[in-house]
Amino acid sequence: MHIPEQLVIRPPSEGSSLLVRVVRGCNWNRCLFCGIYDLYDTPYSLRSLKEVKRDIDALSDMYGDTFKTAFLGDANPLDVDTNFLIEILRYLRNKFPSVKRVTAYARSSSLWKKSLDDLKEIHTSGLDRIHVGVESGSNKVLAFHKKGTHNGQHITGGKRVIDAGMELSFYFLLGLGGRYWWEEHVHESAKVINSVKPHFLRVRRLWIHPLSRLIPKINSSEFAPQTPEGTIIELKGLIGELDAEGTIFACDHANNYIQVYGKLMEEKQKMLDHIDRFLDLPEDKRNRHYENIPSVI
Repeated sequence: MHIPEQLVIRPPSEGSSLLVRVVRGCNWNRCLFCGIYDLYDTPYSLRSLKEVKRDIDALSDMYGDTFKTAFLGDANPLDVDTNFLIEILRYLRNKFPSVKRVTAYARSSSLWKKSLDDLKEIHTSGLDRIHVGVESGSNKVLAFHKKGTHNGQHITGGKRVIDAGMELSFYFLLGLGGRYWWEEHVHESAKVINSVKPHFLRVRRLWIHPLSRLIPKINSSEFAPQTPEGTIIELKGLIGELDAEGTIFACDHANNYIQVYGKLMEEKQKMLDHIDRFLDLPEDKRNRHYENIPSVI
């Protein structure tokens, strides 16, 4: 029996989804803060239509029509040819008619290159939600980390996804500006989020793992990692500047030092109050808390 290929990573919210690998690895794979596909020794390659369809057939044989959601991996299937992606989506929907939601990761630069008509047709063919690693709205921070995009592409690409009728999930990375640029990181990111008003804003904390591409930058003092408490101050600052009515804000990852959730703008003050209660705790208690939070990708 054919065994479908496995993904390297998927969003926590897709933990119970059918996982379909469209591309291997990341077509950019230069971001200093990431390197995950190097850790898993996964160079980028585009799978053939035949390969992907064979995996979908095998998944259908293995599980039957039992999934409600599906996720297309790895890093950026939206960079592939529009007609290629449309054929995969239609084939997937035909094999799994019970699936109600199909999602995928995408880079802002790839969305920026797709026309609105392309994205509308992709949505009509079966893609419902796109997860975008915005990480920061600061062009200085994005350039330093070699993200390969800028805040204009974040805004244009994000709005285009929404105009095409799809849900949009943005990701923001606490600590990405380090101690040098954290204020700009927060302020410029809030401007992007307020402009786009994504359906979801998901927060992560930068983890500098032992093989991180950031290590040489830290050793040369080009980058100063943010302190644990500094990331909490960033979180409070970001929420304080947000004006994105209806956006669902979620710290839905194990590496966040504190977890806050809420719908903007009605639950904004509730989230700020939660952070303030934590910051009001004695310093030794806060430090013990930081030490007990895992560092994971």
